[in-house]
Amino acid sequence: MKGEFIVENCEKIIFLDIDGVLQGYGNGKRFERIDSVPALQKALSDKYGVDYVACDKYDIGAVYYDWNPHAVSLIKKMLHATGARIVISSDWRLHGLRRLKDFFRLHDLHEYVIDITGEVRFEEARARNKGPGFIDSRTFEILDYVEAHPQIKSFVAIDDMDLSVGLEGHFVKTSHLITDGQCDKCIEILGALQE
Repeated sequence: MKGEFIVENCEKIIFLDIDGVLQGYGNGKRFERIDSVPALQKALSDKYGVDYVACDKYDIGAVYYDWNPHAVSLIKKMLHATGARIVISSDWRLHGLRRLKDFFRLHDLHEYVIDITGEVRFEEARARNKGPGFIDSRTFEILDYVEAHPQIKSFVAIDDMDLSVGLEGHFVKTSHLITDGQCDKCIEILGALQE
């Protein structure tokens, strides 16, 4: 599509998890409002020209009601400060890139989402582990992505799962939602844009 970034042009990447980063645990506003979600889906479809009616109502409810506005603003701050783009490493990637871009459109972040990581199954991760400490499947997925895209000069993985083994110096762990301090750490890892 015209105007979209392509992976080959991106030197800074944020590998983004969603649950525990943008969406806090125990935040279930979508469940309280689930009866209103079909009307919301129709209104969003009309507004954006995207078929949100075809999406699972719980997914749309989560994106619209449960993604934390401050956490979303911190991701935007990070993107603007560094010029980075987003690759989804979350299990949400199973929705596919097009659907994820539709979800992120609801927070004006769709243009920054450029790709998703591949899948490394647990058995493969176990077979690939050679050194001390267990390297998680998601870590291998991120490392494989970086290896396949040599133009990436800096990257950070943001996740509530501990991915520190294997991503030393490139990982920021959240616990419920991303915080201001964690956002600043991500900017430091990626490198701020020169003024």
